[in-house]
Amino acid sequence: MPATQPTIRNYSLTSLKSAAVITRALDILRPHLPTSLPLYRRIQFGRFFDATCLLTNINCTGTLSQAEREPAHNDGGDMPPWVIAFVDRSCRPETEVWISGSWEASPPAPTGTDAWSAIDDLMLELVRTMKGLPLPNSIHQDIPNARAAPAQANGTAEADRDSVGLSRGDYTSHSSNPSIMLWGAVHENTVPTLQRLKLLAQEYNASLVPNYTFLFDIATLPSPRALPKGLEWGVVHPESFALIRSRTQIPRQDRTMAVLPSLAIFPSSSSSTASARAPVAWCFIGLEASLTTLHVEPKWRGRGLAKLITAKIFREKMGRFFDGGVEKKLGYGFVVVGNMASEGMCRSLGGRSEWECYWLRADLSKAS
Repeated sequence: MPATQPTIRNYSLTSLKSAAVITRALDILRPHLPTSLPLYRRIQFGRFFDATCLLTNINCTGTLSQAEREPAHNDGGDMPPWVIAFVDRSCRPETEVWISGSWEASPPAPTGTDAWSAIDDLMLELVRTMKGLPLPNSIHQDIPNARAAPAQANGTAEADRDSVGLSRGDYTSHSSNPSIMLWGAVHENTVPTLQRLKLLAQEYNASLVPNYTFLFDIATLPSPRALPKGLEWGVVHPESFALIRSRTQIPRQDRTMAVLPSLAIFPSSSSSTASARAPVAWCFIGLEASLTTLHVEPKWRGRGLAKLITAKIFREKMGRFFDGGVEKKLGYGFVVVGNMASEGMCRSLGGRSEWECYWLRADLSKAS
């Protein structure tokens, strides 16, 4: 056991000092890219509310330590672990937490019991701190509860299941329990700690579903080519949100889709605007700046549209995320293990998966 209990600091991202805190957090995470990419990009994206905060054991207003300045080479020695968590409980039922820990890129050896004990203590204190946060009203509170309305207004039936056998209810069943938090893109090296601490809610079908994390070097993406005849480019308009929700079991929220960068492919027409026509393919850049909600309508598949729209959105909609301190311009996306079509598309674009991640449901009531 460590000599002292870890201390978790709470930094609001809407205060007068938040700009300095954000800069410091990005400075800490940057040397740990691409492993820290989901949290790094989530902070970059912005869209902060009163409940949005960073929780960390790092002093984000003081001088960086050696462990915080340099990439981790964690051999189980004396270097203390650190963690940064982006938390926003007002986004329920969407992802509320993104985290990054110093052990993810280079974990201690399995025999490094003291090092793992320090990590366990740090993560337990982090979840205890989350437990003490207020629970604000969700910005999506007018969305019907998934249990009360299993057949949503988007027309997706509860019985419908996605490529890995999960229904819309599986993805949203946690949302009525305020003690359950949805954590996104949790690195595979962090999951065992949460399991050892028994902090995961295992009763939900969507728990512990692995996702490949595909990285794309934007400079090496295939050269752009024209769309097939009869199609044209556009962006997703609010008029299409209901259609998009009906094509996925993951509960996409209109307020979120409205602020995300998007691309869509429409049938060509000289007599109507794109907003008046239904798209045949679409995708977004998500809140953590990953490729999100990529879809091609069945009758239009087999024409390379998924590859075209993915390459184009990475080239044209990612500029805001490439700050001066990042050497390589990377796009990325998550693919559920077992979704062979999406995996094949990512690999055909040169994507490589270097680790797996999970969307987990943490049970705050278990943090004592």
